[in-house]
Formats: sequence, structure tokens, C-alpha cells
Amino acid sequence: MKFPLSTALLGALIVFVFSPAQAADSSSVVNQATVAPVYHVKGVINAISPNALTLSHDAVPELQWPPMTMPFALAKNLVLPAIKVSDPVDFDVSLIDGRYEIIALTVRH
Repeated sequence: MKFPLSTALLGALIVFVFSPAQAADSSSVVNQATVAPVYHVKGVINAISPNALTLSHDAVPELQWPPMTMPFALAKNLVLPAIKVSDPVDFDVSLIDGRYEIIALTVRH
């Protein structure tokens, strides 16, 4: 009687330890921990290039940035709305691969 019960317990333990669902859950915890914060900023477009926008932006207290003008790279999959120099915008930036990239942008009207 002990043999079948211990075999069943061992089988249950193996299924639990090597369960694909369990592996997916643990990897999602790692991925959630590595997501970069997103900062919401208001600014004005000063220059437009294929891979970056130069913006005069308000202070970003979370980053201890004063108001300034600086270029921001555009995130790889970002689809920009119709924009032009001098448009006031709201944009989200996040630290991606060691640089702050615009991950979302909308024109303020």
C-alpha cells in the first residue's frame, strides 16, 4: 500500500515542479519586475527627424529634470500622429536600452 501512495505523491510532485504553467508564471514575475517606469510629460516640438524629436518640455520631477530642450529617440514601434514643429504635445517617455525614448505622443489642441 505504501508503494502506490508514495509513487502517486512523487508523480504529483514531478508534475507540479515541471508544470509549464508554473514556468510561465515565474517568468512573468521576472518580466514584470524589469518593466521600466513611464513618465508623462508636456512639451512643444522644436525639431523632427526620422528617429527622434527635439522637444522643449516641462519639468519632470520624478527624474529631477528641470524644464529644458532635448532630443528624444522614438520607440521602435511608435506610430506618430500628424505633427509639426511648434505643436504642443503630451508624451510618455521610458528608459529603454539606456536612453529615454518616446513611447506615446498626442498633440494637445
